[in-house]
Order: sequence, then structure tokens, then C-alpha cells
Amino acid sequence: MDARAPAAPERVLHWDGCVNVRDLGGLPLAGGGETAYRIVVRADSLPGLTEAGRRSLVDYGVSVVVNLRPMREADDEEGVEPLPVPVLREAMDPRDVVAAWEWPSMREAYLELADHYRGQFARALTALGNADPPGAIHCAGGRDRTGIACGMALWLAGVEHDAIAADHALSDESWTPHNEAWFAEAPDERERERRRRISQPAGRTLVEVLEEIERAEGIRHLLVGAGVDKVALDRLVARLRGEA
Repeated sequence: MDARAPAAPERVLHWDGCVNVRDLGGLPLAGGGETAYRIVVRADSLPGLTEAGRRSLVDYGVSVVVNLRPMREADDEEGVEPLPVPVLREAMDPRDVVAAWEWPSMREAYLELADHYRGQFARALTALGNADPPGAIHCAGGRDRTGIACGMALWLAGVEHDAIAADHALSDESWTPHNEAWFAEAPDERERERRRRISQPAGRTLVEVLEEIERAEGIRHLLVGAGVDKVALDRLVARLRGEA
């Protein structure tokens, strides 16, 4: 008899055409236990998936995709076949938020994004809570807008703060091999320096931003005030905790 324990599910998902896809399962909860798999998948731009990548998305059971990109930004979606699952768009355009575009620091960018687009974050988490799991959420790189949305959900689920920071940092690891090419594509030195600022490793910044929001008004209070469906939010949190 083979008494070996079954292998743990893979958090990092290799979907062809994307470079930053992972499941939010397997993260330690502050009171013990860990988050459930196949509740939420976070990703970079899913319309860029190849045919094989789209099969992976379908095979994983994704029922809905929440796209946080504005139409202006989504050049890679032009002329591309629609994804084979329903897509809800909650557009967040960094150009409309000075700190999120100029990027003096990640902290300033994230705080302004969380404030300016609180309604979109509330609706995105509502959509994930209403979806048949798993749902997927993405922006362009899967780090910033997606990171804030996922960070809010993980915070409310009671994930250990160090684990939230470590999950966020995985996006930097995913993108590091691609950064130099992104810098080289910049049209001028000013844009190149902006891209270098954006690509600086996150460290604990997301957790520090979440702590700042929690002290100022409370993450749940922010989302409720922005119109989140409280039943859907509670469902999402319970599912992440493995309680529903």
C-alpha cells in the first residue's frame, strides 16, 4: 500500500500565453488552516492566452473572468477571439489617477487606486463572490490592480499578512525575466525611468497599504460604502477560508 500523502495542488498555473497566473489557495490563515484552492485565480491579461492556454482555463473550471483593464489599454484584445467564458469588465485606467500613472512610489499608487476605484474593486469582488468557483481576475500584468483586489479578499479572509506579501511578490518573480524588454520598448528615457520605478520589487508594500486602509476606514467598510454586495463578499470570504 502506498502511504504517501497526495501531492499538494500547484499554486502557480502554467497557462500558455500568460506569465503570471496562480491560484489563491494554499495560503496560511492566521487562526490555522489555509485558503481553499479553485476559488479565485489571479492572472495577467487572459485575452493573450493561446489556444492551449484557453483550454487550460476551461479545464481548470473557470466560470467567469473579471477584467480590470480599460478598453483604451487593451490593445492585445483587438482582433482576438473572445475568451470561452463570460467576461465582466470593471475598468480601472491608471492614466486617470496621477500617482498610479506617474508612480512616485508603489505605496502612493496603490492608495490612490484603492480610493479612486473603490467602486470597481467592490463590484469585482461581488462578481467573484457570485461566480460558481473558480472565478478569475486579471489586469495587464496581474500585479497591481489585480493585486489590490486579491489583497483585500485575502485580508478579509484572515490570511497571514506575511503570506499576502509573499503572494504579491510572486508577480515580481514572474515578470523579472521580461522587464528588460519592456524597458527597451519605452519611447523615451522619461518613460523608461517610469517603467523602472513601476518594476521595483513590492516587498511588503501591499500589506502596508492594506494596513493603512484598515486603520483609516476599514477594508470591509470601504467596500460596503462603495456598494459591494455584502452577501457575495461574505460568500467569497467563506469560500476562501474553506467554510462554504
